[in-house]
Amino acid sequence: MPTVANMPGADVRVQFPSGNVKTIFMPRLLTQTLNAEFKRDHGEFLPSLNKLNPTVRDLRKEYEWPSTVRTWAQAAYWLRELHTELSNAIKEAQS
Repeated sequence: MPTVANMPGADVRVQFPSGNVKTIFMPRLLTQTLNAEFKRDHGEFLPSLNKLNPTVRDLRKEYEWPSTVRTWAQAAYWLRELHTELSNAIKEAQS
């Protein structure tokens, strides 16, 4: 029985500008993206994500964004850009 933990292509290795290489779990990134967009639009986190309520500072540290990212609108933008870029890279690798 497939689960989210053994989905092919769910983990993507990313090298950040600092040289750190991290493994990003795509379903978690999508959840963070949707959560940040909801927070930007409605001022609160998505209702069923009780333990996934980071601050912009936590996200900035996790994804090594510039220190100018301080609002949820900026965080949502950066998360959506990262998710789109990684999704496109996965699609290209599969074709």
